[in-house]
Amino acid sequence: MSRLADYFVIVGYDSDKEKTASNVGGQPTCGKIVQRFPEKDWPDTPFIEGIEWFCQPLGWSLSYEKQEPKFFVSVLTDIDANKHYCACLSFHETVAITQTRSVDDEDETIGSSRLLGATPSSTDGITATSTPASITHHSVMYAPKCLVLISRLDCAETFKNCLGTIYTVYIENLAYGLETLIGNILGCIQVPPAGGPQVRFSIGAGDKQSLQPPQSSSLPTTGSGVHFLFKQLGIKNVLILLCAVMTENKILFLSKCYWHLTDSCRALVALMYPFRYTHVYIPILPAPLTEVLSTPTPFIMGIHSSLQTEITDLLDVIVVDLDGGLVTIPESLTPPVPILPSPLWEQTQDLLSMILFPNLAQADLAFPTLERPSAIAKTDAQIDKELRAIFMRLFAQLLQGYRSCLTIIRIHPKPVITFHKAGFLGARDMIESEFLFRVLDSMFFTTFVNERGPPWRSSDAWDELYSSMNELLKSEAQNRNLILTHIQELGRVLYENEGTLAHINYAQKVLRPPEGAFQRIHQPAFPRISSEKVELIIQEGIRKNGVPQRFHVTRNQHRIIPMGPRLPEALDVRPNVQNSARRLEVLRICVSYIFENRITDARKLLPAVMRTLMHRDARLILCREFFGYVHGNKAVLDHQQFELVVRFMNKALQKSSGIDEYTVAAALLPMSTIFCRKLSTGVVQFAYTEIQDHAIWKNLQFWESTFFQDVQGQIKALYLLHRRQNEHQKEANCVLDEVPLEEPTALEITAEQLRKSPSIEEEKKAELAKSEESTLYSQAIHFANRMVSLLIPLDVNVDAASKPKPAFRLEENQSVSNSIMGSHSLSEHSDEGFEENNALEIGVTVGKTISRFIDCVCTEGGVTSEHIRNLHDMVPGVVHMHIESLEPVYLEAKRHPHVQKPKIQTPCLLPGEDLVTDHLRCFLMPDGREDETQCLIPAEGALFLTNYRVIFKGSPCDPFFCEQVIVRTFPIASLLKEKKISVLYLAHLDQTLTEGLQLRSSSFQLIKVAFDPEVTPEQIESFRKILSKARHPFDEFEYFAFQSYGTMLQGVAPLKTKEKYSTLKGFAKKTLLRGAKKAGFKQKQQTKRKLVSDYDYGSADAQETQSIDDELEDGDEFETQNNAMPRLLTTKDVERMRERSYVQDWKRLGFDAESQRGFRISNANTSYATCRSYPAIIVAPVQCSDAAIMHLGRCFKGQRIPLPTWRHTNGALLIRGGQPNSKSVIGMLKNTTGSTTNAHHDVTHYPEQDKYFLALINTMPKLTPLALNQYSGMNLSMSSLMGHSSSDDRQPLTPELSRKHKNNLDISDGNKSSQGGKGGTMKGNPKNSSAHPFRKMRLYALGEKSQAKSNMNVDFCADFIPVDYPDIRQSRPAFKKLIRACMPSHNTNEADGQSFAKMVEQADWLQQISSLMQLSGAVVDLIDLQESSVMLSLEDGSDVTAQLSSIAQLCLDPYYRSLDGFRVLVEKEWLAFGHRFAHRSNLKPSHANTNIAFAPTFLQFLDVVHQLQRQFPMAFEFNDFYLRFLAYHSVSCRFRTFLFDCELERSDSGIAAMEDKRGSLNAKHMFGAGGMAANGSDDECSVYPLDIRSQRAPAPLNRIGHSIFDYIERQHNKTPIFYNFLYSGDKSVTLRPQNNVAALDLWCYYTNEELAQGAPYDLEVTTVDDEIDLSETKGKRMVITAGYDNMEKCNPNAYVCLLSEVKQAETERGHLPQKWLQVWNSLEVPQLEPVARNTSLGNIFVQTHQHKRSTLEIIMKGRLAGYQDKYFHPHRFEKHPYTTPTNCNHCTKLLWGPVGYRCMDCGNSYHEKCTELSMKNCTKYKAIDGAVGPPNVNMSQGDTASIASSAATTARTSSHHFYNQFSSNVAENRTHEGHLYKRGALLKGWKQRWFVLDSIKHQLRYYDTSEDTAPKGIIELAEVQSVTAAQPAQIGAKGVDEKGFFDLKTSKRIYNFYAINANLAQEWIEKLQACLQ
Repeated sequence: MSRLADYFVIVGYDSDKEKTASNVGGQPTCGKIVQRFPEKDWPDTPFIEGIEWFCQPLGWSLSYEKQEPKFFVSVLTDIDANKHYCACLSFHETVAITQTRSVDDEDETIGSSRLLGATPSSTDGITATSTPASITHHSVMYAPKCLVLISRLDCAETFKNCLGTIYTVYIENLAYGLETLIGNILGCIQVPPAGGPQVRFSIGAGDKQSLQPPQSSSLPTTGSGVHFLFKQLGIKNVLILLCAVMTENKILFLSKCYWHLTDSCRALVALMYPFRYTHVYIPILPAPLTEVLSTPTPFIMGIHSSLQTEITDLLDVIVVDLDGGLVTIPESLTPPVPILPSPLWEQTQDLLSMILFPNLAQADLAFPTLERPSAIAKTDAQIDKELRAIFMRLFAQLLQGYRSCLTIIRIHPKPVITFHKAGFLGARDMIESEFLFRVLDSMFFTTFVNERGPPWRSSDAWDELYSSMNELLKSEAQNRNLILTHIQELGRVLYENEGTLAHINYAQKVLRPPEGAFQRIHQPAFPRISSEKVELIIQEGIRKNGVPQRFHVTRNQHRIIPMGPRLPEALDVRPNVQNSARRLEVLRICVSYIFENRITDARKLLPAVMRTLMHRDARLILCREFFGYVHGNKAVLDHQQFELVVRFMNKALQKSSGIDEYTVAAALLPMSTIFCRKLSTGVVQFAYTEIQDHAIWKNLQFWESTFFQDVQGQIKALYLLHRRQNEHQKEANCVLDEVPLEEPTALEITAEQLRKSPSIEEEKKAELAKSEESTLYSQAIHFANRMVSLLIPLDVNVDAASKPKPAFRLEENQSVSNSIMGSHSLSEHSDEGFEENNALEIGVTVGKTISRFIDCVCTEGGVTSEHIRNLHDMVPGVVHMHIESLEPVYLEAKRHPHVQKPKIQTPCLLPGEDLVTDHLRCFLMPDGREDETQCLIPAEGALFLTNYRVIFKGSPCDPFFCEQVIVRTFPIASLLKEKKISVLYLAHLDQTLTEGLQLRSSSFQLIKVAFDPEVTPEQIESFRKILSKARHPFDEFEYFAFQSYGTMLQGVAPLKTKEKYSTLKGFAKKTLLRGAKKAGFKQKQQTKRKLVSDYDYGSADAQETQSIDDELEDGDEFETQNNAMPRLLTTKDVERMRERSYVQDWKRLGFDAESQRGFRISNANTSYATCRSYPAIIVAPVQCSDAAIMHLGRCFKGQRIPLPTWRHTNGALLIRGGQPNSKSVIGMLKNTTGSTTNAHHDVTHYPEQDKYFLALINTMPKLTPLALNQYSGMNLSMSSLMGHSSSDDRQPLTPELSRKHKNNLDISDGNKSSQGGKGGTMKGNPKNSSAHPFRKMRLYALGEKSQAKSNMNVDFCADFIPVDYPDIRQSRPAFKKLIRACMPSHNTNEADGQSFAKMVEQADWLQQISSLMQLSGAVVDLIDLQESSVMLSLEDGSDVTAQLSSIAQLCLDPYYRSLDGFRVLVEKEWLAFGHRFAHRSNLKPSHANTNIAFAPTFLQFLDVVHQLQRQFPMAFEFNDFYLRFLAYHSVSCRFRTFLFDCELERSDSGIAAMEDKRGSLNAKHMFGAGGMAANGSDDECSVYPLDIRSQRAPAPLNRIGHSIFDYIERQHNKTPIFYNFLYSGDKSVTLRPQNNVAALDLWCYYTNEELAQGAPYDLEVTTVDDEIDLSETKGKRMVITAGYDNMEKCNPNAYVCLLSEVKQAETERGHLPQKWLQVWNSLEVPQLEPVARNTSLGNIFVQTHQHKRSTLEIIMKGRLAGYQDKYFHPHRFEKHPYTTPTNCNHCTKLLWGPVGYRCMDCGNSYHEKCTELSMKNCTKYKAIDGAVGPPNVNMSQGDTASIASSAATTARTSSHHFYNQFSSNVAENRTHEGHLYKRGALLKGWKQRWFVLDSIKHQLRYYDTSEDTAPKGIIELAEVQSVTAAQPAQIGAKGVDEKGFFDLKTSKRIYNFYAINANLAQEWIEKLQACLQ
């Protein structure tokens, strides 16, 4: 029984104080306690101070009017968290304000009164706002007074009745003593506890009242508050509000009504049931205390709406406006409010709407079901309870299975229960639910576990609901109508709990004042109560209540709380969709293989198991399987078993995320100290040393939950043991009889113990408590040891600096609440922790962590303080011992490989090839190549570095391919880029390696490796340094070519002996030279080398001049020492030189004097005086002396004089040379010597140049017209395509040109940068100028466009054609892009448009190949068809010139398509003529520190040969492998052939002399089967005298290495590896290949690889197991993998098989096998009958026309380049549908359908992509549609216009048609014309132009003069926006009319015009405006 009320308080207005001392808000607060009863505090309930604030929440203030009495309830919370309900009845009393001050102080008094009345009153809002004049000295005002009941019971209605009765007695002055009423309330009325009967009472004023206590103390009572809350806020707002409260957010209610505030706060807290709100709870907060709102703790508060303006700065408070129905969540709230998990959120909303809006489901129905009207409509209170029922069900569903996760850690003396949050979230699969996660972390949940955790207690409605919830849900799933029934049943239980029916049955009588009684004027003040009387009545009531109770209170009996639904055990797994039973079975099999020591079988299942472990169930199965193999405390495994077990454990921990990690880690924790391996005698390594890197071990919350789980198991075992001992004494009515026979749970054991507890003796209880405490203590020791094991790293004794980085690193678990918070100080790789830590510091840190853990768990578990102290004392010793024991383990483990790694496979090496470093164990990583071999990679093996190659050799990681061998290799010299990479993930091993290397080679290979953890960073750095040094050795003789092969060379010093910039002076000189070179100056001429010779080619003191190269990178190209002495040559030396292969080739071509063709083979350059980069022997015209040739060198870049290199049978020559020195400033500086002309003369006009060209041209055939009736299309002259004969070759091309010649204008004058060095000038010779561009010439010079017009004299019948060509500035980036396309370092994303084909196209490589083929095709046509000679002078004559010259000769001369001929071609065009191989391949030792890119000049040439070979497969004696072999070894440095830049360098190194001594290829006697060394003559070494120019002492013996061609010849004799069996040997075919990009293919050299043996171009390595007996393999099934096997070897062609069979047959018969070549040559080719072909003449033309047309395009493009700006203009294109097949005028491909563009003016047709590339050659005359030339071709006229597919362009059609266009002279419509001055766009100068306004074409055109036919510009009138008069400007003329200016504004610019006078200007304006309209 308890008192109805504890205190009765009368609170009045304090007029004595102006301000209270405790005023918080700073406002006057004048309230005081007038009386309180009882005056002494109750012993069990002390009086609450500060009650006066809560009586007037808006502050105490006087009012001018009386206000109605108000009643509200405030709730106060004491220090023990008990709630006190303060029921307050507030009314007003009259108070007189008298003048207490002098008249002088009147203003101040009045001010004070106003201030007191300024605060709004509680309801009416009337404020004292009248002016001071309205207040008189004797005004009447009203002060508030409050009657307050303070109680611990929430009986608001009863308190209202009691206070109302007291107020009525006072105001009506009834004859009842107020003392009696107050005394009865405080002392006489006793209320029974929850579950008691109804109490009926009277307080002594004739009233009748009743009070019904609730049925259950734990169920909250709400009346209809919850329903009210939903009505005000709506469903979603209330749900969000509940989520906010449950996740401990701050809630503030606003309302004008205090009753609403109290009700709403109580309703919100009631919705939380079964949780109790334990934070700050103030439903009505007084105004002075609003600062409390800034408290950091969660709260629920309410304030009056009028105070809203004062609380605007709350950033983390959710504000609820009850009157407006608005919930405001601040945007800055962090973290945001989480909502209920997905299905529950929607379900709850549906159920709430079902109760609140029952007709909502039928609202849209046409014929809703007519429900029977219920007898009684639901009251608000009943709806209120049904709403609460929904939330009770919600929490019952949310917490399903919570009792399974309760962890019992003590039973006696009182139960201690914790909750396994991680296990609950994991088992419920709600790891991602933020709401549930935060609820479990809240204070409410801790209270919930403490109150509802014990299994033996009284239960309430929620416990019953929880235990039956599963059955309810199952039945509702079958019948949806049951949901509403169940909710109503639960609502009825809640409704009955509040006992509302009892009130209805009993008629209460309560006194109530009449209406308007409060407004009585002469109402006396509330009387003073006699405290003595009240005290007597209270004491009397207490004495009466001492009598025994007459009624019985029904108490809830204690019982076992039902378990409800059980959650699955942590390691209980059921297969699901993602994790099939088959997968789990594979996992079990793999684990069994490990423990059965079947390691190979286990490894095969490894990838599958690793993938399976991605799923949670599989990780739990793994733990269970491991546990099944544990017997005892120690399981010693061998190394491979240990490694696999550890790998699985790491994988399981690594893939576990969030809460799942707790379960897996807890299961693996005991196994980490059981599984171990023996490293050596006495040294054992446990599994925990290998799994320490996971963050879970540093999470203190994990250790606590795992500890409590283990303790529960121990406690359970303890009581089960007692139970078995007492089995025979078991009571018959034991609770456990109801439990199934299976082992009881910990909760059931606890319930049994708690039930027996009253009957157990105290000694027995103490004994049990001691046993439990000992269990906790022993577990704490055990866990302290475990924590030491897992927190102290294995390498704790190693210095931090020398520790390797960990293989991988997990992020800290951010969701951990009371863990170490991811303290990095526990790991050696921390940023803020102990980076330079030692073992002591780590030990101290770990000790502190363990001590913190011990304090936490032992305090909670009730371990005695003595035991805790013992634990703290024990920890440092354990840590120290463990650190000491780890040292030998660490050393032994490091010495012993962690994994049984595959054996290193040593690679096959070439003779002379040696390993230069130790191998580095690594993994070959997959790159971005899209081939079939990706399944073989990654591979595990080692990286080797030899003196020749970088080699990776290993085996695939995939166990199904592990029998294969993987080899990737490339020569060191071809290394392009070496890059360090990190963080490489190995999917097969599921491991991340930190160190890696990516090596890219110009031999199209990419090696990307990740180094094994055993490889130290120092080893990797050492490898990189050695590799870099080997890539750029000190000199050329350190390359592999000179280290292993050939004859020993004595005393030949390297070319350079001094390091670059070895002295400060040298560095300064080099810097100055380079600076000057950039500025364009030439260094001072100086004699670098005196050249002495005993030949009569000129004076002995001829000086060699070497100009600085244009490219900066070439600056130190041919540096030699200035005091170098010349080397004396003997006659024998020169004779040997004349035996060289290229000299023999010139003799074959008829260049020797004996042939009488005007040439001689000259010795002018034997000492390399004429040109350092040319061969010693050259071809010269008979007419030119050697001295003249020497002087000629200054005219050309690098002294590279144009020399004949090949001669056609028709006499046409192919000449190659350097670019002539231009007439630029640098050219002038370069050519100051010998230039005596003044500034008005051409500085590059050398007389000897003219003589030389004249001598060359005189050797060429005279121009004779060809007979046009020949039938061979191949021999038709170019003029047949050009459409004019030799008779009219003097006719001008266009009327435009003829007009210019009539005006005596020289075309070349207009070209400012005309090229010099090609002959005499054209000054003063206009009739002979190149105004005849289509005239047939004897010599065409192909040069650079930058030279523009040549000074080649037309009288010589020679012409210059500027051409576009791919130079190295274009080929370098193209090569780089091609490398990246063919060997991407990572997988490219096709979605981003980065497919292989797209990347190849973007590389522009094939376009460059096409361009080279087109240019060389032009050379072929000019020589073969036109019978004109061609001179190539591009760049410095060694790159593109070599490419074009070689390709042209290959097409023209069948000899070069043989093996011997191709060798001669390369030796002549590339080696002799000085292509800078070392420079372009970046092999120069001086390039080590420069950033010169690889230039693929020679590679492009080989690619073109490959394209030719593909188009003409029968024309070449060698096959594609031959070309790939050359491409590979041109960068490999295995052979000496491509190591030097020129013949001079080979001569200086002694190689040239050695080759001369041995003789050329034509002397077939040199090489036998024994190779070079065996057949060297006796005087081999005497060939090389000591080099007298060398300053050093003789060098040690060097080898000169092999020539690649000698090597190929020997291999060719042995095997047909280089031979093309389809070779026909036709000696008369000229090749004319297709050159458009579509006809080309990407060379397989770039993409193919053979992983079985590496690159197939080192034959000694790849043919180790080459001798395959084909008879053995015949009939057998072979598996050949593209990309892995060598296709040519594994699947040879029929010829190779037949030759092999012949050899085998001869061997079987005992004959000596013949060489394959003898067999092949002895074969008789059967005579084939010729096939009759009806070849029409048209077919012959079609065969060649495209090729000749391409040639003509090049010529015309070059020709017109000079005139383009003069009379050509861009086309105006429009889309045009082509209904007939039409060819594009640019690319000659077919146009068809709506895909083309046609020029509106000239009618040319183009593809869309070709419009940008087409020349600006529009003639501005519309062509007549369909005028494509006559249909019949008249061959006698030589017109091939039928080839043209559309209106002809200048560069692609016959000039005949072209001329006809002009002669037709289509009439123009000239609306208006005349002279106007026009202002320039750029320089703003005024120039007079002839303007024509054309209204038909809608154009305004302007010309230089009125006679011009091609306009200078066109203004489209469609773009004109306005024509207006303009302001005058300065135009540089006299007598300017200011009104003659006008402007033409277009969309692009404003044109400024001036007419001579105003009238003309006005006329132009009018005409233009008329056209525009």
